[in-house]
Amino acid sequence: MKFNFSFGKRAHSIFRVTALSFVLSSVQLIYAQEVTEFPMQKSSLLWKIEGPSLKKGSYLFGTMHLIEKEYFFFPENLKKITSKCDVLVMEIAGLPSQSEALRYLQLQQGAILDPFSKEQRDSILLWAKTTLNMNEESFNAALGKMKPFVLVQMATQLNFMGKTESYEKTLEMIAKENGLQVKGLETLAEQMALFDNLKKEDEVELVMEAIRDKKKSIQRAVEMEKIYVSQNVDSMYLAVVSAEGSVISDEQLKFLDERNEKWIPQIIEMLKNQKCFIAVGAAHLGGPNGVIRLLEEKGYKITPVNF
Repeated sequence: MKFNFSFGKRAHSIFRVTALSFVLSSVQLIYAQEVTEFPMQKSSLLWKIEGPSLKKGSYLFGTMHLIEKEYFFFPENLKKITSKCDVLVMEIAGLPSQSEALRYLQLQQGAILDPFSKEQRDSILLWAKTTLNMNEESFNAALGKMKPFVLVQMATQLNFMGKTESYEKTLEMIAKENGLQVKGLETLAEQMALFDNLKKEDEVELVMEAIRDKKKSIQRAVEMEKIYVSQNVDSMYLAVVSAEGSVISDEQLKFLDERNEKWIPQIIEMLKNQKCFIAVGAAHLGGPNGVIRLLEEKGYKITPVNF
């Protein structure tokens, strides 16, 4: 299989998949649903937000940033609910320009393989040769000045070799067709900082996790998709944070909890006078520090919606 690595369009499209998708490529699914310290949520990806101070009811929806077509579920009723809202709120508001994407993908100094040991470099180059059909020269020419996390992104996309769909892209289209305002809970710079600020050894391990075993990675991705379509947001959360030894599970506080806490004041402000459709990665909804429970703690009524 050959890839055309022209970092114009590819850099632009790479941000279709946001922070949670990197989790999907690296976690080892260790199911811990039976060992929890919090009551499990009812199964649904769509939740209605109500409260005594709200003039309009709003919705909270859990997405999977990259998903195979056979697992993609976006019925007409969900489209109708979205189109009748005033504002679409996502993790980030739309895609960056190609030049902006490149700015965040490129290294300011050094080369992509600098943080890795010789053995790790050999493994990456072997992966590139067998998976991307790139020899060392073409690898360095195309990717030499890119950040190591780009390799994680590529490995993630390779796990989804069938036809894929994007909830974010679909929601953006609905918003455009119906004149909805689109807002983001964080900026692209903030999302990229999650990876840029990892310790070098964690950054290295994140890449090596992604490329070690393609067959197992694909199997894990399919298992995650099946958890997603079960619509149990707590199971999604647990599948991420109970992955023993995974860099992302070790950084749970940074990748999930702290971001959830930061989003809540913004969400509350948006809810005051607007009917919002809030769409974030499903793992952000569940868990003891998930968006659902944090909103409930603020006095909002959050109820599952059958769609």
